[in-house]
Amino acid sequence: MSGAAHLDPDVILATLRELAAHVCPPLWLFGGVAVDFLAGRWTRPHGDIDLNALAGDRERIAADLRALGYDTEDTGWLTHWRQPHTGRAVEIVFLERDATGEAVLVIPEGAAIGTPGRHATVPGYLDPARWAQLEGVRFRVSHPVGEWQARRQGSGVIAGRARDPKLDHDLRVLETVIPERERLS
Repeated sequence: MSGAAHLDPDVILATLRELAAHVCPPLWLFGGVAVDFLAGRWTRPHGDIDLNALAGDRERIAADLRALGYDTEDTGWLTHWRQPHTGRAVEIVFLERDATGEAVLVIPEGAAIGTPGRHATVPGYLDPARWAQLEGVRFRVSHPVGEWQARRQGSGVIAGRARDPKLDHDLRVLETVIPERERLS
């Protein structure tokens, strides 16, 4: 969410603890907070928490978040959730599984945001066994190579997305945690 106020790291960690305890279907961090979890340290401020989930879990996740006091702006493949009394903010992107079981981002024609089509992710992007930890909070994370590729490709999925210093920063951090041979394969 562009223009959002920065979340205090303690708010991010409290939000992730709450989600881990009360949202039943799996969620995976992606985006800037995922980069920090993969690095094992805070590297920059964040305006929200980006999460991936499977499209089949959408209704259950929505019910769990509403029960926690979150309101939503649902734009289809991308949903923004805010908990008004706490300032907590999450953005959830719902992915589908293809015939091989790999995660695919599907952006429908006419979507307000994004380039319509089926956008493949790297194999194992949503591995339920991939976790990272930061300041004692453990949470699932999407594949680091997928995060790296998303930043390298820049505007491939979000039309009009300009090169952003945050993306360059994240690339540099990811390159410290991903061996070069993995980035190139």
